Amino acid sequence: MSPPPKQHTLHGSDLSWVHLILDGVIGPEFTITDADLAPVIGDRVDLLDPEGVTVAQLTITSVDGADGSELTGTVEPRSGFTLVDHLDLRATPDAVRSRWRNAPVWALWAESPVPFAVRDAVRTAARNADAQVAEIVPLPTGRETSRTANAPVRLARAETTRDKDDHIVVVPWPDVPWDATGVKLRARIAAAYGGTDLLVTDPQWESLDTVIPVRAVDVPAERRSIDPALLDQWVLHGDRLPEWAAEPAVADELLAVHRPASRRGMTVLLSGLSGSGKSTVARALAVRLVEHESRSVSLLDGDVVRHHLSKGLGFSRPDRITNVLRIGFVASEITKAGGIAVCCPIAPYDETRSQVRAMVEEHGVFVLVHVATPLAECERRDRKGLYAKARRGEIPEFTGISDPYETPTDAEVVIDTTGRSIDECVDVVYRHLVDTGIVAAN
Repeated sequence: MSPPPKQHTLHGSDLSWVHLILDGVIGPEFTITDADLAPVIGDRVDLLDPEGVTVAQLTITSVDGADGSELTGTVEPRSGFTLVDHLDLRATPDAVRSRWRNAPVWALWAESPVPFAVRDAVRTAARNADAQVAEIVPLPTGRETSRTANAPVRLARAETTRDKDDHIVVVPWPDVPWDATGVKLRARIAAAYGGTDLLVTDPQWESLDTVIPVRAVDVPAERRSIDPALLDQWVLHGDRLPEWAAEPAVADELLAVHRPASRRGMTVLLSGLSGSGKSTVARALAVRLVEHESRSVSLLDGDVVRHHLSKGLGFSRPDRITNVLRIGFVASEITKAGGIAVCCPIAPYDETRSQVRAMVEEHGVFVLVHVATPLAECERRDRKGLYAKARRGEIPEFTGISDPYETPTDAEVVIDTTGRSIDECVDVVYRHLVDTGIVAAN
């Protein structure tokens, strides 16, 4: 009996590469990097998505790299992962090719936002050449469900007239840059979906040898893309984008997608020793935000979280890390939904705080507040007698006594609550939020 296949989990771009192979766009050869598999040529490796569903199977044809971690093979499909987003715009290359009439198909790579000047030039040239336009929208496989993550599709729908010669096609995308290799890949994908020409805005790529001709759109250089600074100016100050940049429907969509910090989701994490005052300040800050904010505000208090979200966890280092990461995950979901999360765990470890920051900043704004009340003051305030028990050895791994508190070096705000009123402490945090534009001035 042959041994069961080994397993490798796909993340990020690798998942999109495999789906391009499964859709028949490229491949079937693929390379993964996994130093733990130690396979030999001929071994089979099940390729899993992050949820553990088998997407495809790789049969190893070569093993390379100094440690044998680069594994190349051929990919075969397995019935598992199913795409669920934008199904009306997703189709196999064969299905898309069947839509075209007997005329040229110009593929416009719609990485958002496409300026109106570019699209208008494309439409005019296409009409003159009796060509059809395929608007290819690249999306990484397994995309988040947030408004920002799906902005390319939303903008493409707003930008495209959808007449009989306009089509939007969503394709798996491993996020390859605009260089020679990237242009060749874009041309290859466009050709698979029936494209006869790849449209670009930079004339330098017209001389590149690709599977289909590369055609430069005749647009002034200053109007080939929308400068991010222009978007920022428009979003932050409410200025209308010039007509060459966006039609009204697109401008409205950009306003919904590219929000200023004062309209995006946010997490404020207050970290400090037990007794530092972080929970009290967090509660008062949440009240202040509720009074002045239109965004919803959620307070993730440490004790309440442990009673519900983290029930059953202890206070060992692994359990405390798990507790903070759970809080971070919930906070990131609140942030993604456009709300405000105020959290106040001890969060003693720098690596864990950094992980929470990364989770939140995928979707919005993260503010770390170090409540830097000295240990002596925290012990003096010790209403529960926890420090005394820790000093006697009755509580193991107690932060500040028998387990370290790693002082943050990346905190946006540092406050010491010693001798300060609650309002004074909240003022320090709130002033930072207003001064940085995260909260609108009242």
